[in-house]
Amino acid sequence: MDDNHDEIVPTIEAVSVNKKNNLDESEALIEASQKIVAKVDSELAECQVDITDAAEKFDTAKQHFKNVTLKSADGLLEKVGFEYVTFEEAEAFELSVDVSDEENFSVQTLNSGKFTGLILAILVALATVSAWVYLAMLKLNIDSSSMMNAETATSHVEPILTWISGGMMSANANIVLGALILGFSALLMAWLVYALRINMRGTKNLNIAKETFQKSNEYCVTQEASQLEMKKVDAHLREATVEVENLEMILNEQIYILKRILHVEGVFEEEKEYHLSSKKVMRETEKIMRATENLLETAITKERKLNFQSVQALNSAREVYAEYVTRIYD
Repeated sequence: MDDNHDEIVPTIEAVSVNKKNNLDESEALIEASQKIVAKVDSELAECQVDITDAAEKFDTAKQHFKNVTLKSADGLLEKVGFEYVTFEEAEAFELSVDVSDEENFSVQTLNSGKFTGLILAILVALATVSAWVYLAMLKLNIDSSSMMNAETATSHVEPILTWISGGMMSANANIVLGALILGFSALLMAWLVYALRINMRGTKNLNIAKETFQKSNEYCVTQEASQLEMKKVDAHLREATVEVENLEMILNEQIYILKRILHVEGVFEEEKEYHLSSKKVMRETEKIMRATENLLETAITKERKLNFQSVQALNSAREVYAEYVTRIYD
């Protein structure tokens, strides 16, 4: 794989460093999960594009060789009485890359709990104020029905606040102190509820974030293994395509030589003997055709992995081409 795949995946401990609280830590883990998943998905998509391009070029070379060059060479061999048996694949041709069966992993965002915490805090603050007012009304014998009227309700504000400020303990009391106590107690209860909600949600989020981060890493390992296999197949396809073009080039040379043999020595007839050099050309032509067909028809993949037999076929094709070129230039 390329250098990008050799990067060390951040650990939970590394991501968690210097985070103030559980919410910050969970957000950092989710962000890290999103980044590594997006990165591996992007790289996988690029691999799929590359291998599709390589497969199309390989197929183009294959079809041209079989439908044009091979047919031409086979027809000429038939005219000189040399029987060429078309390559029969031992197993069905396969070109299927190892893309993980696992569905794309999606990293879900987390609910911080701040909004629901705020709503609960407001409700608790109102409940605290209501409790104070209700308790004061009971102690002061204020009829609740009188609070339904705006004028009478306003007249009860001062005695209620006075009672809250100290009247319940027969201490010095005043309306300002009562308002401060009422407001402070409501804010205190609201803050406690909000803090409790955030803390509980933060703990839950942190557990979810750690689990998500772990699954993200496992997903990335699986997808990177698929990428590695895809890159092998991609490289093999491109090398095979080049070798098919090389073999097709030298086979075209053989075709012209066969045409010359037919022109000089004529079409095969019973008891006709071709020159030894001509027979050698026929055998060489068959060897090139056989090596190319073997490369083209051997399954590229087996069980969605690069097929070792296809690698062997490529090596054999290279040897045939190298032998031919060496004989010419040595």
